This record gives sequence, structure tokens and C-alpha cells, in this order.
Amino acid sequence: MLSVTHDITDRKRAEAELSQLASIVESSDDAIVGKTLDGKIVSWNAGAERIYGYAAREVVGHPVSILVPSEQRDEIPQILERLKKDERIQHYETVRVRKGGQRINVSVTISPVKDAEGTIIGASAIARDVTDRKRVEEKLMESESQFRSLVHDAPHGIYRVTLHGRLLQVNPALVKMLGYESEEELMRCNVEKDIYRDPEARQRLVGDYWQKQDFREVEAEWRRKDGKTIVVKMTGHPVLEKDHSLAYFEVFAEDITERRSLERQLLQSQKMEAIGRLAGGIAHDFNNLLGVILGHSDILDQQVGTSDRLRKSVEATRHAAERAAALTMQLLAFSRKQVIEPTVIDLNASVMEIEKMLHRVIGEDIELAIRLEPGLGRIKADPGQLSQVLMNLAVNSRDAMPNGGKLVIETANADLDDTYGRQHLGAKSGPHVMLAVSDTGMGMDSETLSHIFEPFFTTKETGKGTGLGLSMVYGIIKQSNGYIMAYSEPGRGTTFKIYFPRVIEASDSPPRRVLADAASSASETILLVEDSRLLAKVTRDFLVSDGYDVLMAANPREAFRISESHHAPIHLLLTDVVMPDMNGRELAEQLLARRPEMKVLYMSSYTNGILLEHAFRAEDSAFIEKPFSHDALSRKVRHTLNPRMPS
Repeated sequence: MLSVTHDITDRKRAEAELSQLASIVESSDDAIVGKTLDGKIVSWNAGAERIYGYAAREVVGHPVSILVPSEQRDEIPQILERLKKDERIQHYETVRVRKGGQRINVSVTISPVKDAEGTIIGASAIARDVTDRKRVEEKLMESESQFRSLVHDAPHGIYRVTLHGRLLQVNPALVKMLGYESEEELMRCNVEKDIYRDPEARQRLVGDYWQKQDFREVEAEWRRKDGKTIVVKMTGHPVLEKDHSLAYFEVFAEDITERRSLERQLLQSQKMEAIGRLAGGIAHDFNNLLGVILGHSDILDQQVGTSDRLRKSVEATRHAAERAAALTMQLLAFSRKQVIEPTVIDLNASVMEIEKMLHRVIGEDIELAIRLEPGLGRIKADPGQLSQVLMNLAVNSRDAMPNGGKLVIETANADLDDTYGRQHLGAKSGPHVMLAVSDTGMGMDSETLSHIFEPFFTTKETGKGTGLGLSMVYGIIKQSNGYIMAYSEPGRGTTFKIYFPRVIEASDSPPRRVLADAASSASETILLVEDSRLLAKVTRDFLVSDGYDVLMAANPREAFRISESHHAPIHLLLTDVVMPDMNGRELAEQLLARRPEMKVLYMSSYTNGILLEHAFRAEDSAFIEKPFSHDALSRKVRHTLNPRMPS
């Protein structure tokens, strides 16, 4: 027996390795496709069947272009050319077409295949279906784009900042809020050192909030690039590392400077309104008492005879009562309840008329400069009250410059926009005329400035001021539908700016006065209706001494009874406006229905604001304001009975 034995260990090992490699290729989830250099498919694994939908018998021998969309057919020759140059293409993402026409995204790695001599004879492509991953990535990119747009276009500042104040990310709103030119410029700033007005305040906030989950509506003062202080409200949360150390803060910041300013103005306005109501009520009751004092002073004056001592006492009483009446008028001016006679006036002319008086008031050591804008618009105001405003502001400025200085009065046309109206509560947009009074005096701090219009508030020494001057100015301006704002800093003087609504009417000419009718006599009958017993008695005594026949009623019901029982004519109804049960206007209407020839003269300490609540306008009726003197009442009654007589 002849036996020939060959060692096939290496071949068996190679076959085993090839079998194992084939098993790996066949079981791979990825598509593994072999192809020739001209693009024909020569091998196709189970992964390729799952991804592309074709069985091996359907594609082997066919060009690989059956998997490529028509618009990408040029892609295959380019890839084959690169393979011929022994290039390896890794993780190339493209689109392929499944058997049913469905397009999928694949990530392909293509390598050249060589024979034993190293000649490139084909290519191997390993493809992975990344359609789901691409869909997720696209959604993530879309979400990120939307989030980036949301942050970029947000109206409030959004930023990330480290524990030590280094900015990691900022949005355009924050850049604009802080007055910087770009995000890059702002990112070079340190929040604690460059942005917080008080760095210690930031340290306290970090200490209070960084270990908490979030913080809401925390307020702080920041400093803009230009040095201006703003108030911001912050909401955010700390972001922690895996070891629970702080990575950074994510913060939303809103500039609430304007809102806080408006809130302060609103609180001030509400406080002023409450004080005004109180002042108006006090002035009303006080005026009734002053009317009694002034009335009895007039009666005593007529009866003291030749006694100089008694006459001086009466004069002192009357003088004190008149001064008290002037104070009540200032209170009423503050509460906007005094009678006014607004007319269309030229503000420039009014300033020039009072210039000489201002020189006497401020003294020689204060320079007065008047700057009037030509072509100034007209305003509607009470000329007398306007003079009071200028005098009070001038006196206030004089007292602020004890060592001399400069007082400047300016006028100008001004158009207030909606932004100014939002920032200054009480101001209205539209065409206005501005009156500015400025001095170079000692100025005021913000705390003093917040109280200057309150009645009885004064910084002057005891006995040198009533504290009613500026409160009266405030009331007059408000009653004229204007707006007043004071600007001041310690050591830098004070400026009052007043804005009156501009009107298009021509200036009113002064009313002509009719000469008194000397032949008129006081013999008529007057029905007096007054619920204050003391004031009613004094008023009756005035009228009786003038020769009138007076019928007295303490209330409207009693007035009706007197009218019904009195069968002779009643020439004049002299009635208070505000009374219990029925007001004077309603009383007059009902009595006039029975006595149409009767004249009516109204009187009250309340005026305009309160009287309007009783449907009464002082300027539309014969009216005398309490307290009144005997002479004032006599002239008003005579004028009401005979309009040709001066009032």
C-alpha cells in the first residue's frame, strides 16, 4: 500500500476562519454588500435584505445603482473612482431607496477589496440604517433652533452665570438692557463687579439661593454701562454638576425701573388725593367758623364808636380771621376744590406782567433771567391762580438761595408723547405749554423731594413757613388739568416743570364792568337757607342791616314751608349748596317752579370738585364763596338782584 499524506492544518484553519467570518457577516445587523469595480453586486448579507428589502437573488449581478435615488446617480461613479485610487470612505451619510420605493438614510463605510497580489478587484460597503437617528437629530435641531430663537427674541434678559460672576451666555435683550454694544462686550464683564450696583448684594443673593431649586422675583439694583442704575426682577435656578456642585445659574431678568417709578408715583398720588380730601373737608368746616368770626367783626366794627382800643381789637380779630381764610384757600387750592375762573391766556404775557413784582420778592442778590419762546401756544387757566403759582415758586427759590444765586423762568411749546405719559403718572400725551422755574439753590435729596407737595410739609425753620405754598401750587396745576414735576439734587439747585394743555382759542379780553346803579335800593325779601345756625344768624344780620326783609330756614323742608305760607313776593333765594336730604340746586328748582320770578344766589365752602358731585357748577350760577365779608355779600346780593350792578 502506497500512502501519500499532506498537512492541511493551515487550510482547515483558513476554512474555519472563513466560515466564522462568513457567519459574522451573515449575522450582522448592518448591510454588508460586495461589488465589483464596475458597480455590480456580488455579495448580499441578511442585514442588507433587512435594510434594503431585497433578497440576495434579486440583486446579485445587478448594478448597485438600483439602491440610489435618480437625482444621486452621479454619486456611484465618483465613489468607484475614489476606490480605484485605494481610498477608504468612512461614515459617509447618504440616501438610499428600499425595494418598495421608500427612502432611507444610511451611514456607509466603503473599502477597496484586494486579491493576493494586492490588486484592487472590488469594494465592500457596510451600511447602517440611520433614518430614525436622522429624524431625531432633525427634531433636535429644530427644537434647538426654536429654543435659540425664543431666547434670542425674548423681551427680557436671559443669561447663564457662574458662582463667581463670569457670564457664560447672554441674549440680545440683556445686552440692550445694560446698554452694551454686543454680546461679546457684555460677556467680558463680571456680573458681581461690573453689573451689580452693590457687589455685596449679589453675594448675599448667591448665599441665599444657590442651594435652593429655584428663585422667583428677586429684585436687585444693576448698573448700566452708562452708569445709570436700574431695578431688575430676577427668576431662575441653579444648575448642578453630577457631584452636586454648582455649575452655573440660569436667570431671567426683567427691567422694572419704569414700573417701580410708576408705582411710587401712584402711591404718592393716592396719598395726595387722600390728604386733599381731608384738607377740603377741614377747610369747609373751618370756613363756616371763619364766616361767623368775620361777620361778627364787621358787626362790632359798626358798633365800637370812637373807642380806638376796641376798634384795634376788632381789626386784629378781622386780620387774624382773614389770614386764616387765606390758609383755608390754600388748602382748598391743594385739594382742588376752590372756585376758579379759567380763561384763555398768553403765558408769556402773564410772566411779563408779574416780572416787576418778582424782582421785589426775590431781592437784589438774586439774578432773574426770563426766557420766553416766541409763538408760544395759549393755555386755559385762572390768571390770578397763575400769578400765585409763579409767586410761590419764586419765593421757594429765593429761600433756597440765602446767599444769592440765579432764578430762571422759561416757557416753551412741548409735545408730550405716550412714553412720557407712561413714565410720569398724571401726565397726558399731546401738545402742551411748558413753564419752567429753576434756581441755583441748595437743592433737595430724593426723600425731601417725595414730600414737597404735601400740605404743612416744610424744610424751613419754625415760624418761617406754613408748608402750604407748594401744596397750593400742586392743587392749582391739577385743577387746570396740568402736570407738575420737580427735579433736584443736593447742591445742584431745583427745577419745577409745569405742563399746561395747549388750546387753540384766542386770548380772552378782560370783562367790562358796569357802573353801579346809584338809584338801586335794598328793600327786597330774601329767603336765607343755611344749616349752620351761627353763620345763618350773622348772614341775616348783614342783610337786615342793608335793609332787606329776611326769612330764615335751617333746611330745605323748612324753606318749603316758609315759601308756602309767605304770600308776598320772595325776590331772592340765598341758599347753601351742600345740605342734608336735598342740595341747594334741587331746592331752587322746586321753589322756582312756584316762584319763577325769584332770583337765586348760591353759597358754599365746598366748590368745584365736591359741588360737581351735586350736579352744580359754580361758574354757571350766581355764587359766593364762604367765608365772605359784609361788603362782599352786599355787592353780590345787589348784583344778583340787579345784574347791571357790579358784583
